[in-house]
Amino acid sequence: MTDLLILWLLLFLWCWDHPTDHALRRLILLPARPLVYLGLWHSWAMFAPHPVHLNRRLVALVTFTDGVREQWEPLSAMAGRTWHRMLFVRSFKFEFSLFSPGGERLYRPVCEFLAEEALGAGRLVQSIELIRLTQTVNNWKDRERFGPERADVIFRWSAVSV
Repeated sequence: MTDLLILWLLLFLWCWDHPTDHALRRLILLPARPLVYLGLWHSWAMFAPHPVHLNRRLVALVTFTDGVREQWEPLSAMAGRTWHRMLFVRSFKFEFSLFSPGGERLYRPVCEFLAEEALGAGRLVQSIELIRLTQTVNNWKDRERFGPERADVIFRWSAVSV
């Protein structure tokens, strides 16, 4: 049984990066759903020959009904040490999913989650802005490691008054 699992995982990893219309990619679509659901998919985009040249982070600007504004960041952004970052790798993958094609369908649920979290703490949310912070990764030869950071509002959510 273990051999079959290993064989299935190897097939999955080998077929995953083929184009979506390729026969090998279509072969794994149905059996790959549990791995995608669990966040165990992978992407070779960060590796050679064309590594990622753009860092993206999510922040949310939460406005409460009392007028106070606070910035929220996912757990991965708060993890300073390497060990902590490893613990929050699922949070990194979630952020990656938000910025990938189709990720916009997750914007509203993220805002609703933040509003529920605030309500649990006894605070009412008036509105939330999801902001994508983007920063280019410069060539390794450049003196500055990163380019300037840019902030783009990608979604605005308002609480519905009853």
